[in-house]
Amino acid sequence: MTSTPPAHRRRSRARGGRGILIGLAVVAIAAQGVVIAGAAWAVANPRIIADRVTVLTTELDPLVAEYAERAGVGEEGVDLLHASLTRIVPAGDFDDYCSSDEPGIGVLGCYTLDDGRIYLYDVENPDLAALEPVVAAHEMLHAAWDRLTADEQDALAPLLEEAFAALGPDHELVERIAAYEAQDPRSRIPELYAIIGSEIAQVPAALEEHYARYFVDRAASAGLTDQVNAVFADLEARLTALSDELEALGARIDAEQAAYDADATALEAEITAFNARAAEPGGYTSQSVFLRDRDALLARQQELDARLQATNALVAQYNALLEELDALNAEADDLNRSINVELVPIEEREGVDAPASG
Repeated sequence: MTSTPPAHRRRSRARGGRGILIGLAVVAIAAQGVVIAGAAWAVANPRIIADRVTVLTTELDPLVAEYAERAGVGEEGVDLLHASLTRIVPAGDFDDYCSSDEPGIGVLGCYTLDDGRIYLYDVENPDLAALEPVVAAHEMLHAAWDRLTADEQDALAPLLEEAFAALGPDHELVERIAAYEAQDPRSRIPELYAIIGSEIAQVPAALEEHYARYFVDRAASAGLTDQVNAVFADLEARLTALSDELEALGARIDAEQAAYDADATALEAEITAFNARAAEPGGYTSQSVFLRDRDALLARQQELDARLQATNALVAQYNALLEELDALNAEADDLNRSINVELVPIEEREGVDAPASG
């Protein structure tokens, strides 16, 4: 350990000063070496530098930050949303940035590979408030995938396939992935990466460890997905139940109407025969027989009238249910339009007219 020279010794002070100058020179050379090394690293890692500059020089939309928080996105994930200049786009302008020609598929966000931007569809339906955070997390993972090395992507692929296979052949993701692959066969693994990471709660441990790089609470995003799915599942269940009820009631009305028509035709023929017999001299030789036959026909007429009223009540019930189905289809239409999808109703039905009396 070197002691500090006394202040009154000028020579020692001079030596000390020179030592300081030499030390500064060494520090300067060392610092220059750091700058040179840093420049080389920057050349080798331009994406990281560009991301950091964007994060430091721009403001993240507060609503996007809120989405990230709700979806359990961590600091690195938030930085990816920030570096991708994530923008929430009104419905009327969204097709200028993201589009799909696939019928029945709603595009709610996209990550543009050419310039690394994220665009999110502005979902305004309050029933789907949980949706946009999930979409933001999904697109963030596309940005993350874009920044992984080829070796990192290759290592993740079998883990993603394992997680996908564990969902089973009846999971709705099977159809979604098939739709993605139909548009671009290369999209399978990147889409699995984004969808599984933002929507599927249970994944292999190694995959969970990887996603922890971008999430502090990935279960939050999966939970929001469940909330959104519940909205659509409830509506679909109500539509299906009502459609089934209409189907059964319509079949019952048809059967009742057919039976009524057959019995009314038979009764009409018997009334005609009765009237002809009553009008013929000697047709009825007994007043009691005449009254018996007449009363029997009147009773059958009354019974048919009661059946007609009952069938008309069923028709009124059917038409009321049909109005309810129309209202549900309108609700589904609004819900699907709010996620950029044109709805195809389960079935178009016509009202039923009340049967006429015979």
